[in-house]
Amino acid sequence: MHAEITRHALDRVPLSLIIDDSTLLVNLNYFFMRDRNLADGGQRRWEDVPVVHPEWFTRAFGEWCLAQGVRGKFSVVPCPAALGRIDEGLPLFSRAQQDSWLAMCREVIAPAFDLTPEMITHTYVVDPATCEPLPERIWEQYEWETLPVDREDLVHRYIATACRILDNVGLTPQGVTSPGGFGGRTMAFYARVAGEAVREATGAATPFFFKRVAEEGPVDTYVWEQDPAAGTAVGEVVACTGDRTGSWTGYGVVDADYYLTEDLAGGRLAGVIDRGDPCILCSHWQGFYGLHAGDQQGFAALRTVVERLRQRDPHGERTAWRRTSEIATYACAREMASLSVADDSLRLALPVRAEGLTLRLDAPDVAGIAVNGVPLQRVERKRDLASGTFWPTAEGTFLAFDPLAPECTVAIRRAASA
Repeated sequence: MHAEITRHALDRVPLSLIIDDSTLLVNLNYFFMRDRNLADGGQRRWEDVPVVHPEWFTRAFGEWCLAQGVRGKFSVVPCPAALGRIDEGLPLFSRAQQDSWLAMCREVIAPAFDLTPEMITHTYVVDPATCEPLPERIWEQYEWETLPVDREDLVHRYIATACRILDNVGLTPQGVTSPGGFGGRTMAFYARVAGEAVREATGAATPFFFKRVAEEGPVDTYVWEQDPAAGTAVGEVVACTGDRTGSWTGYGVVDADYYLTEDLAGGRLAGVIDRGDPCILCSHWQGFYGLHAGDQQGFAALRTVVERLRQRDPHGERTAWRRTSEIATYACAREMASLSVADDSLRLALPVRAEGLTLRLDAPDVAGIAVNGVPLQRVERKRDLASGTFWPTAEGTFLAFDPLAPECTVAIRRAASA
């Protein structure tokens, strides 16, 4: 008998929505564009965009995501544009306004999305002790595209500080997001230091980071810094799309067909899903709101895309919405697992454990399965495959469970011969 761990939990392609540039109330990119124009002489339309993204819109967005089952990652920039730390208070808003937004975020955003810092400011590199810009006025996404590998302690403290600020306001991160090019030319160093910094700040065994976008071709989830003895690793999630929901300016291109066409056959997502690759959409918070409360073209496009995805897989047999941390942890678990087969028994060693761990057996004649002595329930349809069940087909059998121990034994009971 041959057995393998499926590429994705429950043998369903993960769908996930990455939301970048978001933070507490303020429109970060009003200040980003204003300050960057001064730095490089650009002509970005900073005066055209709103200064604030109101709490009511964030709540409405979060409630819609919860109702539709949309999951993913939502950035909360800890010290947006170096205006102030969100755990100490932004001078633009009252304490009551900020506390209200944070409570809303914990209530309706955190249940559906991983919260991550997008490093400290998303603009200037700051002293992590004071959060004041460094005298040389360098930027996180430009000069720190190549991280200073000779100043590892500084980079570690920088990322750990970003994580601790979020943890201080009850938005404990499971990973980090790169502001723009941050770390892109020093990926191995970035993966290692980010993993250590997040782990130090939050205790996460398998933190993730988001940096890269693959708008064409295959997409994968990468596993860095594997340590089987410690049960730790760092996952890297890669988005499969650019942003056609208004982008980081709020006035960029909006095009639902780029993702999935009305006939459900075209667009970037169709090919990614059919290939079985992780389907992670890249977006920016500014685009969903747009230029004013009556705009929201990006949000309208997202609603269209989500509805088309549902039409393409109405029973949820091929795809499932996931947090980015779930995608990364499953990739780490699968990559680091070892599996052996002896007669009708499997043995699994799992340095990292992930919910919904799924195996495929080339045995169609299965009458029962038990994991560490606990029987799984048989289901007759793919849509019903969930943790604690197995699904036999004419070609083979799928089984799924939540590992409770690093060593698992799977016992297979064959159907009686006719």
